[in-house]
Amino acid sequence: MHFHAEHSLFFERRQPPWVVALAFALTGSVLIINAGARSTTLSLLGAGVGALLLVHARVRGQRRVEPALEWALALVVLALLAGVALTAHAEVIVATSARVLCGVIWVLWLGTQVDWASVRRLLLRLHIPEGVVASLDHALLHGVLTQREWLRRRDAARLRLGSRRLPLTSWGPLLGEGVLQAFARLESAEENAMLRSASCAIVQAQECVHLDAVNVERAGQLVLEQLELRLGCAQWLLVCGPSGAGKSSLLRLLAGLEAPAQGTLNRLGKRVTPDAALRDRLDGRVAFLDQNPERHFIASTVAEDIAWGLLRRGVDAVEAHRRAREVALALRIDRLLERPCYQLSFGEQRRVALASLLVLEPALLLLDEPTAGLDPVAAHELCLLVEEAVQRTGAACIWATHDLHSLPRQATRVVLLQERRLLFDGPTVQGLSKPWLVRAGLAVPEAGETTC
Repeated sequence: MHFHAEHSLFFERRQPPWVVALAFALTGSVLIINAGARSTTLSLLGAGVGALLLVHARVRGQRRVEPALEWALALVVLALLAGVALTAHAEVIVATSARVLCGVIWVLWLGTQVDWASVRRLLLRLHIPEGVVASLDHALLHGVLTQREWLRRRDAARLRLGSRRLPLTSWGPLLGEGVLQAFARLESAEENAMLRSASCAIVQAQECVHLDAVNVERAGQLVLEQLELRLGCAQWLLVCGPSGAGKSSLLRLLAGLEAPAQGTLNRLGKRVTPDAALRDRLDGRVAFLDQNPERHFIASTVAEDIAWGLLRRGVDAVEAHRRAREVALALRIDRLLERPCYQLSFGEQRRVALASLLVLEPALLLLDEPTAGLDPVAAHELCLLVEEAVQRTGAACIWATHDLHSLPRQATRVVLLQERRLLFDGPTVQGLSKPWLVRAGLAVPEAGETTC
C-alpha cells in the first residue's frame, strides 16, 4: 500500500472492508485491555507489539501518519504526564506513562492501516446517518483546504522576506488572513450546497430568463442598473465585459444568490421578487459554476462530490453514483473518481465542478469565467465539453467571460456590460467587432481611433 504524496488521509489503493474492520477491532481491543488491566507489564508488552507493527508498516511503505493526529496525541501525552507528575508517586507515573505509550502507538498504527475513505464506508455500513457522515466529510475537506491556504501564504511570505524562517510577528497576519479565506470559502461552499440541493419547481416555462428594468444592490451600492434581457429555453448567450462590469453579479442574480432591488425577474416560469428569502429564490433547475472551482467542493472525493447533489435530492445511492460515473465519462474525468478533491489540478477542478452541476441535468447553466486560469488547449477542450453537455441536456447556457480567445462556437448572441449597464445585445459577430469591444473596454483603440 502507498499513500498519496500530499496527504495521508487517503490511500491510493482502496482497503478491503475486512482489513479495516479488523484493524479497528484489534486496536479497540488493545486499548480497552490496556485501560482496564492496570498492569505496567501488560502495557509495555502491548507497546512493544504495537511498535513492531509500526516498524513493519514502515518497511512496507506505510510510514506516513497524519501530522494533525501526531500533534494531538503528543499534546494529550504531555498533558497526562504533567498531570500525573504533579499529583502522584514515581510508580504511578511509570504505570500511567506505559498505558499512554501503548495507546499512542496503537492509534498511530491504526492510522497506517485505514484512511478516511475506509472510515467513511465503515460508518455508512454501520448505518450512521448519511447527513452526519456528509458533515464529517465536508469538515475534513475544509480543514485540508484551509491547511493548504496557510501553507501557500507561508511560502509567499518566505519568498517576499527571502528567508526560510519567518519572524514571530508575521505569523499573526498570515494565520488571520488564512482564517478569513477559509470562512469565505466555507460561505461559498454553503451557497453552492444550497444550489445543488435545491428542489426543482415543476413549472412549464415558455421563456428561460426575462429581466425587466432590474437593479441589483450590494452593501447599498448599485452593481447592476436597469437591465433588460430575454433568453429563450435551450439558447446560448455570451456575457462579456471588463472586470467589475457586473458579469458575476448578473449570474448570481440569475442563480438566486442575489435578489433584484428593483424591477422584474422571471426565471423558468417563476417570478423572483425582491423580498423573497434566499431558499425561495433558489431553483434546482439552475446550476451555477463559480470562478473558483475549489469553492464547489463539498465531499472529499471526486465520486462523492459529483453524486452529492443527487443524493440530497433523494436519488438512490446506486443510481446517483451510476449517473455520476456517466457524467465523469462524458467529461473524461472517470480516472479521477477515487481521487481526493484537494489533489486535483486547476483544470481538473474545473471539470469536476462542472460534472457536479451537469449530473443534475439543469435547465439553465450559468458559467462564470469558465476558462480563467486554463491554458489555451485546456480552455478549448472545456468549450467543446460544455457544448456537448449542453446539447445533450438541452439546457440554456449563459457563458460570462472577458477571455475572447476561448468562446463556444454555438453562442451566436452576445451581451456587453460596461459600468453596471447593458451596452450591447445582439449577434456575436457584431458585438465582438473592434469598435464595440473598444467601447466596452475590452480592446485598446488604435492611435487616433475614437470610442464614441
